[in-house]
Amino acid sequence: MDSLTQIVLGAAVGEVVLGNKLGNKAMFLGAIAGTIPDLDVLAKMISSDPIFELKTHRAYSHSLFTHVLISFPLAWLAARWSKTDISIVRWYWFWFLGLFTHALLDCCTTYGTRLFLPFSDYQVAFNNISVIDPLYTIPWLSLLIVALFYKRDSRVRKRLTRAGWILSSAYMLLTFFLKWGVHSKFENTLKKRHISYENLNTTPTILNAILWAGIAYDDDSLSVAEYSWLNRDVPIKWARYKRYKDVADSFPVEPMDVSLWFSDGQYFFEPKGDTVRMYMTKFGRMNYDETEAEKAFLFHSIYFKDSMGNVVYKQKTPRDTEFDYKMAFKQLSDRIGLTQK
Repeated sequence: MDSLTQIVLGAAVGEVVLGNKLGNKAMFLGAIAGTIPDLDVLAKMISSDPIFELKTHRAYSHSLFTHVLISFPLAWLAARWSKTDISIVRWYWFWFLGLFTHALLDCCTTYGTRLFLPFSDYQVAFNNISVIDPLYTIPWLSLLIVALFYKRDSRVRKRLTRAGWILSSAYMLLTFFLKWGVHSKFENTLKKRHISYENLNTTPTILNAILWAGIAYDDDSLSVAEYSWLNRDVPIKWARYKRYKDVADSFPVEPMDVSLWFSDGQYFFEPKGDTVRMYMTKFGRMNYDETEAEKAFLFHSIYFKDSMGNVVYKQKTPRDTEFDYKMAFKQLSDRIGLTQK
């Protein structure tokens, strides 16, 4: 999730575990604990290579094993430096829950979190909530801010904290129900249109849990479509792409291996002469009105061989193009059903 949401979650954990002892300081420390796993972004100082970022982000800093271990020294230091009667066991639970709930929340997004490192490189991704979802974050944040103005032992403060947990948990549960419902709708349209597939993934689009993307694929082809719970009259239209999976064998380099691993099987290649484009589609389309791959999926990789036969790799993102964010936001609003075209 985005940094603000992780700060809110960490602050809420801090309030529950240490609020009656530290008051507002508990939220502050909780916000710090909830931010620590994302310090892996500092790895960019070592290398700006996007492949290096894929390998390091949401890796060991998000591992359950790391959280279990690192919480011991953090608890010892907190107990040693704190001038309160908080036990080292309570400090341990504070740090562990602050760190681990961060990773659990990330598991709900599409990116993928390597929760079981170093024992498994598996990416846990439930794909039920967007990495930025204001309806999840803002109500919870608002309740915590109001709670700050009440004393640590105030009943109102406890009720506000409890309400925040209930609202956020209810919304998270709702996203799972929405995912289950939209998954069935995608399945039905695939069968009606006789589109072959072996796997079907559903994921919410950015900033909301109303508009969902469906990615259906087998070894031969991959299909992508969208469905909005507020715009149900708009039919589900599948855009289909041939995968050309064998192309990967011609580029036996680390960027290709990492990209194939990160994509969770949701990718296709587009050969164009001596150049090959690889599209990782796990996040769905960025442009819902386009079927041309380069315009529909703005995150893709380009592979080709130079005159010496060496593989050259380039990563393309919206930052590398003249991407119109204002237009994209309007298109998103229209497709969700919030505005009229």
